[in-house]
Amino acid sequence: MSSGTLVVAPAGLPIVAAGAIVVAGAYVVTAGAVLVARAVSTATESAVRAIGESGAALEREIAAIEAAEAAGQWRRRAMADVVAVNARLRLVRERAQAAGVELPVPPPLALSAEVTPALAVRWVSDTEYQIARLHKEIDAAAPPLRVVLAAKNTGAGGDISAELDRCRQAVADRHAPRRRPVATTSLADIVGLLDPDATTAELEQVLADAAAIPGRAEQSMYFSQLRYRIVTELNPAIERRRLAATWVSALDDGPLAAVLSTVDPPAPLRGTARALREVVEGARDLTPELRGEGVRLMAWADETAGRAFVRDLVRTCLAEDGHKVLDTFEGDGFSGLRMARPGWADEHATVIRVHHGNRVEHHLEAARSPLSDREKATGEERCAVANAAMRAVAAAAAAAGVEVRLEETPAQVAGTDTVEDVATASRPGVRYQDRP
Repeated sequence: MSSGTLVVAPAGLPIVAAGAIVVAGAYVVTAGAVLVARAVSTATESAVRAIGESGAALEREIAAIEAAEAAGQWRRRAMADVVAVNARLRLVRERAQAAGVELPVPPPLALSAEVTPALAVRWVSDTEYQIARLHKEIDAAAPPLRVVLAAKNTGAGGDISAELDRCRQAVADRHAPRRRPVATTSLADIVGLLDPDATTAELEQVLADAAAIPGRAEQSMYFSQLRYRIVTELNPAIERRRLAATWVSALDDGPLAAVLSTVDPPAPLRGTARALREVVEGARDLTPELRGEGVRLMAWADETAGRAFVRDLVRTCLAEDGHKVLDTFEGDGFSGLRMARPGWADEHATVIRVHHGNRVEHHLEAARSPLSDREKATGEERCAVANAAMRAVAAAAAAAGVEVRLEETPAQVAGTDTVEDVATASRPGVRYQDRP
C-alpha cells in the first residue's frame, strides 16, 4: 500500500521558537513536556544560572534582547530560570523536612505554552524572594548552636555564642544580592559567600568554624582556610546538588513526568533518577559519572517528549480528519499509532511510527491482498485518503509554527506476502497499551 515520511525538524518543536505555537488541549501536556525538557537543557548548559541574576536584572536585559531580535533567547532564558527555581523549591522542601520544620513552600510552576516570558520573569523574582524568606525561617527554627573552645585552642577559652550570632547574621545576609567586593579579611564577608541553598548541617559547620577564628592567633590563615573551604568545597557541592534537583524536579513533577510515566529509560539509565534523588537528599554527591548519566537521561527525556508531542499532533490532526485510534504502541526508539476511518471496517488501517529525530513514517496496512479489481480500486482510494490526511498533518504543523518536510511514495497495491511483512515490521516486539 502507499507509504511516506513526515519529518518534523527538532528545532521546530513547540515553544522553542519564541512560543510561536498555541497548542490545543489535545496535546498541551506533551507540548509542555517538550518545553520543560528544553528549559532543563538550557539550564544545564549554563550550569544553572547564578542565584540572584533573575527578576529585575533580567527585566533590564529585555529591551536589549528585543532590540537584537533575540526573542527566542529571551524565552529560553526565562524558561531555564523557571526550572532552576523549581529545583531550589525542591531543595527548600528537602531542608525543611530534614529540619522537621513545617513551612508553606510554594508549588513549582508547571511550564506550558501559556507561560509567557514576562510571567516567568515575575514568578522567578517573587519566588526567589520567598525562597530566601523560607531559608531564614528554617535558620531561625534551628536550636541555638553553642561552641565552647578550650584555652589551648584560642588562648582564651570560653563561650563564644555572641561571635557565633554575628556569623549567623552574616550567613542570613547571603540571601541578598552582593553589592560590593568580598574583603578577604572580613569574617562576615567570607561567611556570606556560603551558597544560599546550603543544608542546615553545612550552615552550622561554617558557623562553628567562623566563630572560632577571632580567638585564634594568625587569623589571616584561618580566614583563607575558611574561604577556601566555602568556595572550593562546599559551594561546588551545593551547585551539583542544585543541578541534580533541576533534573529530578523535571522528571518527577509536571508535564514531562506525565509523559515519561508510561515508558522506561534505556537499561543503563534505569537507576539514574533514583541516584539523583539521593543527591538531592544529601545522601551522595553528583560525581562526574553520575552527572554524565544525568545528561544522557535528560537527553532521552527530551527525545521521548518530542516524539510524544509529534505523535499527539499527528493523532489530533487525523482524528479531526475522521480517523479513530485503534491502538498505540511503543518500540525501541519509536512511538506508534494505528488509526482507521469508520468506513474502513477491518480492511485497512493507517500505521504511523514516530522515530528518533521526529521522523514520522506512515503506510496504509491492508488485512489481505485484493481479490478483485473492485477491492484493488478501494485500496488505491484509501491510499489516497491516507496520504491526503498526512498532508493535512504537515499543513497543520506548519501553520502552528512547527517545521516539517513531507515525503511520499506513490500509491501501490501489495501482495499477500508484502502485506504480512509490512504488518509485522510495523510493530516488531512492541508493547500494546490502551490510550487513556
